[in-house]
Amino acid sequence: MFNSPIIDLALTLSFTYFSLSLTVSTIHEYLSALLNKRGEYLKNAIECLLFDQDWKQIAEKLYNNPNITSLKKDLNSLPSYIPAGNFAAALMDQFKDDKNIILDMNKIRDVLTDDGIAAQVGISAGIRKLLLNFYERAQGDLQSFQKQIETFYNSAMDRASGVYKRSSQLIVFIISVVICASLNVDTINIVNKLWGNQEALKHAADNLQTVIKQVNEKGYNPKTDTIKFEASKVTVIKNIPADTSKNAPNGKKVAQQISTVSTFLVSSGIPVGWTAQNTPDLKGKTFYQSLLPLLIKITGLLLTAIALMLGAPFWFDLINKIVSLRAAGKKPEEEATTPTKNTTVTVKPVG
Repeated sequence: MFNSPIIDLALTLSFTYFSLSLTVSTIHEYLSALLNKRGEYLKNAIECLLFDQDWKQIAEKLYNNPNITSLKKDLNSLPSYIPAGNFAAALMDQFKDDKNIILDMNKIRDVLTDDGIAAQVGISAGIRKLLLNFYERAQGDLQSFQKQIETFYNSAMDRASGVYKRSSQLIVFIISVVICASLNVDTINIVNKLWGNQEALKHAADNLQTVIKQVNEKGYNPKTDTIKFEASKVTVIKNIPADTSKNAPNGKKVAQQISTVSTFLVSSGIPVGWTAQNTPDLKGKTFYQSLLPLLIKITGLLLTAIALMLGAPFWFDLINKIVSLRAAGKKPEEEATTPTKNTTVTVKPVG
């Protein structure tokens, strides 16, 4: 088993970045829901789905279709997430000139091949060309035709999601800087304090390794689950829905999470927070004497903020690799069965 302080320090830093990355994501989700930015971006992405002059009108009709209006949080909001099935069903409804008719492949063929019928239901030539390709692949199977539309939509939304994340990087960085400054999560200070007290470093690393082991045993998946931090415990919350608009955290919950993450890190032995021990002593110093400690403090905070930009999934993956290194030589344990219920993991506070 490796007992290197470097590995212990890497684990402690990675867990700090992981927990704060989750907090940054929560705050970003809260702001996006508050301003409905995700919903606006999604609508814009759907309107640009096809480079066809008539598609925007079709997109407007889709947003008035019950398959999509049912996803709204309230009357004046836009859905922040539209499942592929809902989109495909709304689009296929456009083939109907009478909402009461039962759609079949014959009706779809008529719309796609007859200019008069297509004009009657409002589907342009460019859209018909794409859908005709799906129709031919479906070979007369209505469900297969809908599946073709869903696949096309998912592929387009994957690209749009990547663009959305890149466009959100500045906002995420600003949130990261504010969080690091508010909680005084200074990478340089953490390294100096823990490296100077390796007994405390080992204790913190042991504590965090236990947390990660138990979280993994509960089947935590950073892509679909989240972790709720409390003063001395964490709870794995399984299967967070893709549509977070209806379950977005409110301001009170966001403030509570920021506070509890800070408390959890302190109880785990990580030197964060604006305490005398974590703040440079500038008493009696001139401006120039204070300049270097202040620059070091700012650099430490910025290093943390930059680290948070990598995201919780990155840090969780790295944590597991570090834990494997730290536990090298132990007999591998059997993989635990993945549960579907929320699970609480209690940790031992430091001090």
